[in-house]
Amino acid sequence: MAFTTGQGLWQFKQKELKLIQEIIKAVVDWPRPETIHDLRNFLGLCTYYRRFVKNFSAIARPLHKLTEAKSNFNWTEECEKSFNSLKKALTSSPILTYPRIDKDFILDMDDSNEGIGAVLSQNIGNKERVIAYFSKSLGKPERNYCVTRKELLAIVKSIEHFHHYLYGQKFFLRTEHASLRWLLNFKEPESQIARWIQRLQEYDFEIQHRKGTPHGNADALSRRPCKESC
Repeated sequence: MAFTTGQGLWQFKQKELKLIQEIIKAVVDWPRPETIHDLRNFLGLCTYYRRFVKNFSAIARPLHKLTEAKSNFNWTEECEKSFNSLKKALTSSPILTYPRIDKDFILDMDDSNEGIGAVLSQNIGNKERVIAYFSKSLGKPERNYCVTRKELLAIVKSIEHFHHYLYGQKFFLRTEHASLRWLLNFKEPESQIARWIQRLQEYDFEIQHRKGTPHGNADALSRRPCKESC
């Protein structure tokens, strides 16, 4: 069954959600943009369905940078790779699952030097199923953050993005950084960190470490993991 909502065109089957063939065909047939106007139209379509694409912002970053260029439209190999990667990601988009109110949410963070991202999922039928993806490009100041501050930024932005799912619900936050558990209990955080921690205190979550990720040691956690100058 296909239907139209404020979120676009979807195909619904047995509590699962995926893009319908009309949208997939439009993406497949989309020609390589030759002007900024053409590129913005393509990015507009892709952005509308970004919930289906993991790390959307990182993949689309070269194209977004081109739309901001003040010089001539210069289509590079990096742009071509980004364009084809987006088309491939959307035409092979995963099937998303509708959230279940009787299941705990799981939020995984995925940050890099260029952007942050998250995957919201639930364990349904003995299998972890994706509800939606989220990603956001980082500005220049944010790209200079230390690992811990960047991870905390990813957590705050991701939780705010999925607020309508997570607020008032117990959920599990999976992260690679053991220092975050300590940081959230830090007694005298500096201003930016303090604001983020205060924001996170509005939510009920339990921090878990991804399997196979080193937890560090007590000595490492006894030192402040994030300098104010980072």
